[in-house]
This record gives sequence, C-alpha cells and structure tokens, in this order.
Amino acid sequence: MTIEPAASRVTGDTGDPAYFAVRAAEQASAENFPVAMRVLPKAVREDLAAFYVFARYVDDLGDELTGDRTAALTEVDADLGRLGSGGTPRLDPVRGLARFVADGRVPVEPFHDLVAANLMDQVKLRYATFAELVSYCRLSANPVGRVVLHLAGQATPQNVAESDAVCTGLQIVEHIQDVAEDRGNGRIYLPNEDLIAFGVREDELDAGHADEDLRALLRWEAGRAAVMLSKGVPLTRRLRGWARPAVIGYVAGGRAALTALRKIDYDVLAGAPSTDKKGVLRAALGVVAGRRR
Repeated sequence: MTIEPAASRVTGDTGDPAYFAVRAAEQASAENFPVAMRVLPKAVREDLAAFYVFARYVDDLGDELTGDRTAALTEVDADLGRLGSGGTPRLDPVRGLARFVADGRVPVEPFHDLVAANLMDQVKLRYATFAELVSYCRLSANPVGRVVLHLAGQATPQNVAESDAVCTGLQIVEHIQDVAEDRGNGRIYLPNEDLIAFGVREDELDAGHADEDLRALLRWEAGRAAVMLSKGVPLTRRLRGWARPAVIGYVAGGRAALTALRKIDYDVLAGAPSTDKKGVLRAALGVVAGRRR
C-alpha cells in the first residue's frame, strides 16, 4: 500500500531534513490527505496521520533531499532505535510514532523497513529478477499494510500474509505507472530478466511512446499485480471495524489504476494514466461483491 503526497504549500531549504518534516506535517493536515479518511474515528485518523507524516518524511528524504540522503536516513533509523528502546526520539516525525509504539500497539520494525527501502534506493538502481523486486517491496510497501493491521488489532499471520500480497501488488502497479519518471531518476524497477524476455532495451524507456514489446511486458507485470491484489478479497471479508473499508479502498485504488492502464493500452511513456472517483467506487463494489479479479 503506497502513500501518495498531498499538495504542499511549504517552501524552504531542500537541503535541510527539517524542511521535509514540516512539509510532511502540512501535507497530513491537507484536505486531500488520502489515508486518514474522514469516515474513520478521530483517534484512528490521528494514528494514521502520524504514520503518514513519518512515511512521507522518509520517502522525501530518500527522493528529494539535496544534502546527504544516506546520512539523513541513517539518523532517522538511529532515532527509531531510541524509540524502540524506550528513549526519547529527537526528530518530530519519529516522536509522532510514540503514540502507538510506546504502548506496544505497533512494533517498531515496519518503520525500520521503510528506512531500509529508502537507503536501498540510494545505491540500487536495477533489479535482476522479479523475486529481487518482491524483496524490495517487502521493505518499501508491505510495512504500510502491517502498520494498518496492527493499529486495527488484527495483525494475524494470515491477515499479514494477504496484506503483504496486496501491498506488493500496489507497489508494482505504481512502478508500472511511473516507468518514465523512474527512468528519469536513473531507476528501473522492471526486472532485468523480464526486459530480456520481452526484448525491451533500457534505452527504449526514453521514447515518447511505448512500443508493443514494452506494452506486452507491462501487461505481464500488471497481471502479476492483479493476482496479488486479489488477495485483498478474502482479507477484507475477515477484517472488522474501520480496517475493512480502509483496506477495501486500497485494493479498489489498485484495481482502478490497472483499469486506467488498460484504457491507455499501457503506453505509460506518453503519460501516466489517471483514475477517477467513479472508477475507484466501481472497483470497491467489486471487492465487496467478492470478485477476485
């Protein structure tokens, strides 16, 4: 489950990690903050907002900080160590996590994993195999679902396993949508073994449109993601309380994105597709009805 940023009005020094902490907090309070849905109880919204601030902060340090990203991320990891050992964190986004880490509702490990994923992004720009990419998603995406399940008090082994599948599927959908953007940043999340199998060269990702070989590759990856998202159907049927509509929304968002990709025939090099509220609603009704695909 990925967390997309809301629009920001904050300006400042992008070489200063504190700027991103302030910006993340401002984004969490914006009306279009996507995770803390207004239908959820106030305490739940506040928990999710604290998590959002941390996740947004870490992602922005890893992608946008103009200073030493590795040093900044390493300091976040050290601050998580303070939190996990019962100490007082120094960074505001980490202090915000104390509301549910200190009382044992959520373990600190998922937050360490998010930092590890961003540290990996600083040095690893290619993935040889799909299995290797899935291992990355275990750090970059799966912690989001695990935190949600822990906050809901429903982090059973089966729920966690199916949530992991959903989160990895959502991450793969995002990678498909962002092929051009990632390429511009020097990263390719399409596994090299798949590029070779479909006859796609790296330099073809610089074109203005996707050729048929690349479209075939993206259809293949989208099919993998759809299978993973299907795990959300039995998961949502077991969930109770606020967690159920929240996870239905995540799965529906991923399915709506896949529909949008099909509508543009996977030509993501010409521009990432957009999803609308009606498309997400239709997908949500499909999840509720138990449709696996």
